[in-house]
Amino acid sequence: MAHIYTGKNISFQHGGKFLQAGTNHARFNDIVTAALAGDYDTAASLLDLKKVVQGAISGSDMTLKGSDVVFKGRVVPGILGQRILELVKHGHSAAPLQNFLSNLWENPSFRATNELYDFLEVANLPITEDGFFLAYKSVTNDFKDHHTGKMDNSVGTLVEMPRNGVDEDKDRTCSAGLHFAAYGYASKFGASGKLVVVKVNPKDVVAIPSDYNNEKGRACAYTILEEIDRTDNCLTGKTFVDTGTRKFSF
Repeated sequence: MAHIYTGKNISFQHGGKFLQAGTNHARFNDIVTAALAGDYDTAASLLDLKKVVQGAISGSDMTLKGSDVVFKGRVVPGILGQRILELVKHGHSAAPLQNFLSNLWENPSFRATNELYDFLEVANLPITEDGFFLAYKSVTNDFKDHHTGKMDNSVGTLVEMPRNGVDEDKDRTCSAGLHFAAYGYASKFGASGKLVVVKVNPKDVVAIPSDYNNEKGRACAYTILEEIDRTDNCLTGKTFVDTGTRKFSF
């Protein structure tokens, strides 16, 4: 027998060596599938996660330098770089995250560039296939903003304001700008109104206020995608969202 599978470990012969992997390996299921099918070349190639990552990002603007992901010559900051590595190690496409990086790198704010993905991690919100992200917003019953009651936030509307009109100081936590938030914050704010999903380009984010555990942000533009029930936290915990079909990919 060329392989031994116990349910928790897979061992097989390849290239004159005896190779094995356990359930703690990121690609364990794929290795098992390949080995059980007799495709030991594929099973062996999946064992080396560094090569797996390099193969997944080959041909993109991302490279691997040591344990860091580098995008267009810049090291991808902290949690975002880690997320890219984890996704490709587990066999998922990094294309949406590359699109996200391309958009994020157009943001002129050093602070916003480095803090936005931390907001997404805390808020547990998804990225879209074109590299935007989705968030929540509470509006009045006639789809106006709660602060002035004049700004239209109807479904399908692109809401914009001059970037230099948005307060970039994260320590001024309630200030000028177009606000987006995590579900926990948005669902409790203006509870008598409506809840909508907004689609935001990372380049348009100006500040992530330091209060409320980084659960809200300010931008200079976003698009209102749809109204949802105030009890619907459907975005929370999703990694990617296909906004064309409105189906969560995983």
